[in-house]
Amino acid sequence: MATWHQLQRPVKLYHETDWTVVIDPPNQMRALYRTSSKELAEVYMRNLRANNPGAAQHAYILKPAKGK
Repeated sequence: MATWHQLQRPVKLYHETDWTVVIDPPNQMRALYRTSSKELAEVYMRNLRANNPGAAQHAYILKPAKGK
């Protein structure tokens, strides 16, 4: 869940052409990581699971709006 400040100015999480990894832990800041390919997003998620399993529980991947 995003912080109160982030909720006051919502930002769309997806991107038109890039893959997005969203990390959204409860009561903490939301973070986005954008990359040009699905493979790089999956590598990022694997590294997140290995190095920060707590954050990885609240992470997911969004595909580009216009598809790639």
